[in-house]
Amino acid sequence: MYKKCEYNNSVLSESKLQKELDTHYRGETGLVVSIMRDMICEGVVKTRHELGVANEELWDLNEWPEGEGFGSSDRFCYENRIKKTVESERAYIKAEDELVAINKLDECPNVYTVRSFIDINKKLAEGLVA
Repeated sequence: MYKKCEYNNSVLSESKLQKELDTHYRGETGLVVSIMRDMICEGVVKTRHELGVANEELWDLNEWPEGEGFGSSDRFCYENRIKKTVESERAYIKAEDELVAINKLDECPNVYTVRSFIDINKKLAEGLVA
């Protein structure tokens, strides 16, 4: 049966994630590192994969002009983007894992199948609530 890479998807302690940040994201600006560090401390980012996802959401901040201020509303916006993307990634990984377990797959299901499975589950949940 298909097994996902545990190295990137296993939950790590805050200190291990901070070490990953210090080791693998040295080229990022202080602003990017600061926001990523906060996301780790708040428990939003829990795996190496999620650390990478958070970094992708912040790439454009590496070009942020130094003379232009970065206020609390800007920070709030970027933190919300990270939270939504990480939540979406977790839902995707969970659905992928369920498809693999249910169907005893030998390879990773394709993206379309996983997205369809997520949509079906959402519709079922809405029907049960209504």
